Amino acid sequence: MDTASRLILFADVIDSGSFSKAASRRNVNRSMVSKQIAQLEEHLAVRLLNRTTRSLSLTDAGHAIYQHACSLRNQLMETDALVASLREDVRGELRISSTTHFGRKHVIPVIRKLVEDYPELKIDLRLEDRYVDIVGERFDVAIRITSPVDSSLIARKLTNNKLVMVASPTYLKQHGTPQNIKDLSNHRFVVYAGDSGVLDKWAYYEGTEIKSYSVNVHTKVNDGSALLKLTENGTGIGLTLLSESYEKLKKGSLIQVIPDVKFKAFSSTYIMYPSRSHVPKKTRLFIDRMAEYVTQQDFYLI
Repeated sequence: MDTASRLILFADVIDSGSFSKAASRRNVNRSMVSKQIAQLEEHLAVRLLNRTTRSLSLTDAGHAIYQHACSLRNQLMETDALVASLREDVRGELRISSTTHFGRKHVIPVIRKLVEDYPELKIDLRLEDRYVDIVGERFDVAIRITSPVDSSLIARKLTNNKLVMVASPTYLKQHGTPQNIKDLSNHRFVVYAGDSGVLDKWAYYEGTEIKSYSVNVHTKVNDGSALLKLTENGTGIGLTLLSESYEKLKKGSLIQVIPDVKFKAFSSTYIMYPSRSHVPKKTRLFIDRMAEYVTQQDFYLI
């Protein structure tokens, strides 16, 4: 491995937070990563990292070299993007990160058509609800429910995210249909519980005032699709994105509960990609097709 490659590996280690995570992302042994970083330090004749059994921290020299390594990595990505943009054909691998439910429901249909049209294009789709490092983990594009804050990324809005409270007809028949917020104290709820905590406090509008209601948690789940399925099966009342529950509401397997209550919306769904002078054609195609697909869905207009 040459010095440039080791510098990029060094940046990946810092972005990952450990040798093990960087090795896992590259599908190599941890010992190989550690050895290459040690050789980089020997070549530069400076210590880059303070190592303990539990953590890594940058030395002063390490901070400076890390910035240089990130710049080098970005230049390499720019070069790859330039080459890809100059090609008329669409080939190679497109790495996509997406939130789990949105990916299953809406990204897969776009990918299916894209690979039909461009058979030499390979896809690496990662469905996960954590906040991925798009540049550090070398994704071409990511779909996130968030407010854009990273100036190194370009964000294109896909959908608003209206929240609706839903339950199955079976559940409402057994437990009654709540007519107002106070009635919710007699009901049980299926809630999302992810890395950031349990979403058991639901914010809603009473006029122009935002109020919060703590629900009676019956079932916690860390997957949006599972939450929707549990709610549809009658486990309890759930709070979901309209884009996720829209079809089930249309066919009647879910019913909107207290439809007059307006909940404070999540951030919108964005498709994000690194800010580059040359966006590869494969990336542009996916972004444009994803945006076109979303505008054709009924929930987009609501």
